[in-house]
Amino acid sequence: MEAATSEIIRAKRLELGLSQKELAKRAGVGLNTIYNVECNKVVPNFSTYQKICDALGIKVSSIFQ
Repeated sequence: MEAATSEIIRAKRLELGLSQKELAKRAGVGLNTIYNVECNKVVPNFSTYQKICDALGIKVSSIFQ
């Protein structure tokens, strides 16, 4: 995963005033998933990206620039 992808997700989460826990709940994924994605420790599958982006109100394509 590119660093830019994790940074975009984190920046959007912070812009919305969400904690990692709140984003995880909205996205229906585990807190560790959000943490690992933001820290660039894992490359999630497309389905997980879709859930996170839906929870953030953004298109998946917007995180791959």
